[in-house]
Amino acid sequence: MATVQLADIYNPLTFARRSQEAQIELNKFINSGVMVADAELQNQIGAGGNIGELTNFNPLGTPEPNYSNDDPDDTSTPNKVTTNKMRFRLASQNQSWSTMDLSRELALEDPVGAITSRIGQYWATINERRLIRSSLGVLADNVANDAGDMVISVATDASGAVTDAERISSDVVLNAKQTMGDHAGALTAIAMHSAIYTRLQKQNLIEYVPTSDGKVLIPTYLGYTVLYDDSLPAVVGTNRITYTCVLYGSGAWGMANGKTESPSAIDRKEESGNGGGQSIIYSRRSDLIHPMGFDFTSNSVAGQSATFAELQTAGNWDRAWNRKHIPMAFLQVND
Repeated sequence: MATVQLADIYNPLTFARRSQEAQIELNKFINSGVMVADAELQNQIGAGGNIGELTNFNPLGTPEPNYSNDDPDDTSTPNKVTTNKMRFRLASQNQSWSTMDLSRELALEDPVGAITSRIGQYWATINERRLIRSSLGVLADNVANDAGDMVISVATDASGAVTDAERISSDVVLNAKQTMGDHAGALTAIAMHSAIYTRLQKQNLIEYVPTSDGKVLIPTYLGYTVLYDDSLPAVVGTNRITYTCVLYGSGAWGMANGKTESPSAIDRKEESGNGGGQSIIYSRRSDLIHPMGFDFTSNSVAGQSATFAELQTAGNWDRAWNRKHIPMAFLQVND
């Protein structure tokens, strides 16, 4: 059998393009419409730098109108159109892999695809985790500074058996939905831990909706697309496990890609393997993933990019928009 060497098939432009395509294809939040490419964010970071700012006009509100009369001295006072600012921060990231490991998994009919799909899967998972960790930071900020007006929690750490009232249910989800009031129709998806998803499956409460081409069945609950991911919190208390689920709306998160001088590269280590040689492939990305309506303050970011831990820190977030204009809600349950 012929041996496929990575150096024989490596083309930096092809690798970068195909790994990016795989990352988009495999990212559940992109496929559900929760996270979308944002032209304004892209324009901002296209100019360079890793921190930017968007200025938005606030809604006009719905004050009672003036009532016209025929008195020339009775003049109206115009209302102000106010603005707010949302700061964001780019994440410059990289990872590398030895082809001594990758080579065992190469599909010889498409070795480029075999590698780039794995790299794409890696970055899809990382970006999903960055979105979830950022969601938890938004949650922490909401509890600390906005009276928890985006959160419904029925979870406790009481001793004894968990009751149905403390588990996920239509009542709990709809109560969380109602935190958006008459704007709740913007919510389209619910993210949950696989343990919660399995409970709903056991109760035959998951409905599967085919995609337009009929090739894939999408799980839904109460009409919301279900995104199950075990990086969502399952916090073990003294007596119970508390799970956090999140309702999202389409376009709740914006994404953009920053400049990367060399998105991928190969490094040869001729001395490795006692002179047998080794190839290492590097993948580099600059990703911006940001919840619309929130300001990333960077109050406690130590490096150039925010880590997972820093993303879920309350002090790094501040809500900039009215609650009703942010298509996101949280629910906390036991199981």
